[in-house]
Amino acid sequence: MASQSSFLDKVLGRIGRLDTEGLQTVVQRLARERNFLETLFNAIEDGVLVLDEQGRVIYFNHAVTQLLNWPPGEVEGRPISQFLPELDWKTIASQAAQGGPRIARHEFELSYPRQRFLRLYAAPLDVESRGGAGMALILHDETEARQKTFEAIESERLHSSLSSRPVWRTKSAIR
Repeated sequence: MASQSSFLDKVLGRIGRLDTEGLQTVVQRLARERNFLETLFNAIEDGVLVLDEQGRVIYFNHAVTQLLNWPPGEVEGRPISQFLPELDWKTIASQAAQGGPRIARHEFELSYPRQRFLRLYAAPLDVESRGGAGMALILHDETEARQKTFEAIESERLHSSLSSRPVWRTKSAIR
């Protein structure tokens, strides 16, 4: 994506000198790139959220609507704490504001719309600024992996309890 930022830098450097046709070309290219990124983000199975510096939702992909049962038109611009009260947004934001770890990891459980275990990765959008540019959140559904781990532990526990029982063998005479 380095070519995109250099493209944008070039355009911004001479935006005052662009005529109507040049400006239209730039807008069309930016629209194509936005559509490309939108398609890319919606193809990802993990939830992708973008929050502003106050913790308000400014973008989320299709996977978020599936994971959290969010209505598409009612979330943008509202605080993340309204939709994910399990998420300790104040702690995440304060870590970013203090120049904390670049990526914060949290795990939490949701009970609605169905029980899920989610792993959240939070990263500041602009690592140069201290908390002033918002955050990117990635939500990964760990429910299936946890269920498989639980089943493996239960199977091992059952297997070990069966193998620790004494086995009674009788000798039979073979004639």
